[in-house]
Amino acid sequence: MKNNKGRYQKEEKKSEKKVLRRRYMSYEDVPLEDYQDEESAASGSMVGRILKMFIILFLAVVAVLALSNIEKLTPENIANWFQYDLLGKTDGSGYPVNFMGSAVSDGNFDLMNGVPIYCSDTTISVLNKNAGTYQESQHSFASPVLSVNDGYAIVYNMDATGYSIVKRDSVVHTSSVKQRICAADVSTGGVYAILTKSKDYLSTLTVYRSDHLEKYKYSFADYYMTSVSINNSGSRAVLSGVSARNGGMTSVIYVLDFSEDSYVYKFEVDETFIYSVKYLDNGNAFCVGSNSAFYIDIDDGTKTEIDYGSKTLTSFSLDRSYGMLLALSENPDGRECDLLAYDKSCNCQCDIKTNKKVISSDMTKNRFAILTSEEIIVYDTDGSETASVKTESDAKKIVFCGNNTFYVLGKSMISRLEAQ
Repeated sequence: MKNNKGRYQKEEKKSEKKVLRRRYMSYEDVPLEDYQDEESAASGSMVGRILKMFIILFLAVVAVLALSNIEKLTPENIANWFQYDLLGKTDGSGYPVNFMGSAVSDGNFDLMNGVPIYCSDTTISVLNKNAGTYQESQHSFASPVLSVNDGYAIVYNMDATGYSIVKRDSVVHTSSVKQRICAADVSTGGVYAILTKSKDYLSTLTVYRSDHLEKYKYSFADYYMTSVSINNSGSRAVLSGVSARNGGMTSVIYVLDFSEDSYVYKFEVDETFIYSVKYLDNGNAFCVGSNSAFYIDIDDGTKTEIDYGSKTLTSFSLDRSYGMLLALSENPDGRECDLLAYDKSCNCQCDIKTNKKVISSDMTKNRFAILTSEEIIVYDTDGSETASVKTESDAKKIVFCGNNTFYVLGKSMISRLEAQ
């Protein structure tokens, strides 16, 4: 009996083990929606990890882009991007499109946040990528001049007193000054500077806050000032002017800080007239003159001259983000131009010899474009022709708007062309 009892106990234990094993191995009583085998669980876990890695990489890329463009990430710019670029507030029937008014000068055609803005003899207009209009505002300026910086522009009446501050969808402020205007510029935040003739001095610079209240004034007793460029933060400006001395011409370059009573730097140059100055994103400046161009390293307080030699300047482009592009010709009629490009640190990016007459030029990062009498040609830093596109015979100015795409100003219309 004892042996039988022991045998029964062993069989019971074996039976219990079988039942227990079936309990672990059988899923008959488990609902189908709750069933998940080990392979499926591992697969789901892997997908989750991959998704998490993707999200982390995406956020890292967004952070890098944000840091590299932190000056432009204002609430206003973000709202504009959402309203205009993402939602596409305005439509249009496509380019080419006739511009409003009877004439647009080369200097009054530019980009505002990547889309064309122009000032004709009657109208200030901002277009979208489909030739729709963000705005068309009438003006009464006899000699309008346009200056653009990112999402702001100033239009002023040359040798008169009126001016307007412009944003993409409206003219936000119109006023006048007491003396006649020589030049003006605006910062990315809406601070603007107006250079005028003066009753008691030769010239006066007046700077206004974005709420249009005066914040700074500086007068010049020895030079007639002719151009001004304000930095993005609205805290400094670079200016140029001219004076007669000892029977010759002397130009001057000033750097002003709006928190200081005296100038920061002053550079005099002989026998060249400075056409234009541009404050760069890195805090330095380029100045383009009739016989030479100049790079002002504002941190070091130094001036670097780029002499044209015997060549004639036929076209130039100044860009706050990319630097300076010069088209120089050995011939009086502008044929066979050399292209010289300098980045924001005044490093020569290219010296390209062409057999072309350059009507207009523009640049982006590592690409340089010229407009000839019949086409747009794009070059890289090696001087290789990378793309081209035919244009109308009346084309007179180009602006690079991304990739190999251009807005082109003609005699009566604006086109959008892609070089290939």
